[in-house]
Amino acid sequence: MLISSALGLENVNTMKHLPRVGLLMSFAVALGGCPIWGDSSSSSSYCSGSNCPNPGQQCSSDYDCPTNEYCSGSDGLCHTYPGNTGGGGSASTTTTGSMTTTTGTNTTSSTSTGQAPIYCGNPNDCMPGQTCAPDGTCHSGSCDKAGGCIYGYICDTTMSPPACKAENPAACGADSDCASAGTGYRCVNGICTAPSDQCFDGTQCSSGDVCADGKCTPSCANGSMCPTDYKCSTVNTCTVPAQACTITNDCGSATEVCVAGACVPRSPGNGSCGTGTVWVENGCIPDQHASFVCAIDGSQDACATGSICLHHSCYISCASPNQNACTVLPTFNQCKSVTTTSGAHSVCGSSSNLGSDCNPTEGVGCQAGHICVDGYCK
Repeated sequence: MLISSALGLENVNTMKHLPRVGLLMSFAVALGGCPIWGDSSSSSSYCSGSNCPNPGQQCSSDYDCPTNEYCSGSDGLCHTYPGNTGGGGSASTTTTGSMTTTTGTNTTSSTSTGQAPIYCGNPNDCMPGQTCAPDGTCHSGSCDKAGGCIYGYICDTTMSPPACKAENPAACGADSDCASAGTGYRCVNGICTAPSDQCFDGTQCSSGDVCADGKCTPSCANGSMCPTDYKCSTVNTCTVPAQACTITNDCGSATEVCVAGACVPRSPGNGSCGTGTVWVENGCIPDQHASFVCAIDGSQDACATGSICLHHSCYISCASPNQNACTVLPTFNQCKSVTTTSGAHSVCGSSSNLGSDCNPTEGVGCQAGHICVDGYCK
């Protein structure tokens, strides 16, 4: 399924303590250097004059620590970030030595007694007891204590403890997230989408795309290049991650997010993405939606005279008495039989689309190990 400003590490410190800036300014003199403690009711959360060690003071969340420090869950003490970069999140251990990352977990080590920020794009990127905060890193504590949730998610205070949830109940990051929505539902552009609203073949997609299992997908057939973050599959679709991941921190960068197992560019802010890409879990992926021009299957509907609406798209009919309608067309020069909910129809197609092997919109899939590409199991 983002940050409200660019995710530069130099901005993380400011964002982390933003809710307390006014309070700090108002009471700086009276506090005499003593840090502001969070809302925790823990008896260890106290500070009195010179009895405020720094670093190493007791804490229960990042908000109990000074700006350039984080709260470690392993010892309950504040630690300095590597290079004083600031940020949020902590793992169960800290070590000294060269940086290492354990793929698929929230465990990282750095060249410091502190812990490097753990990057996130959605709540599942963080460990239990942590929150994916607005700055795009994991912070200790529930969302009501950690400054809220990353873009696209809200802090549900009815949960115990409060936790981040997607603003859109139909939001998803992968097809597996849509299992409870119904048979044939897939995650298209970050939304669980019914089969009838998925693509049927490449004519419903942008130029250079094919319809792969109900989603418009860049094609790498005939030597075409894939988007930077994907590689060509054995069936000539750009669906293989250039850098695979389980969670965002596996990508190892503040500028990338893990979406459906691939490291992709992080959205620059507030759900925005570049041309041809869409926002999903604070990353930008190729646009997967189908373009529909008509609605009533088996009729002319909004199509031109001599054409028929099938699966929300217009196709030239080659039914009697127009059996030769396709012969003068440069690409769709084959008269093909297509069966939809409205019956069997003869329309103009090509050797690469309108196959009869499979049909995601009708729930007709392929055997294991194959995918449906423009009506053919490959």
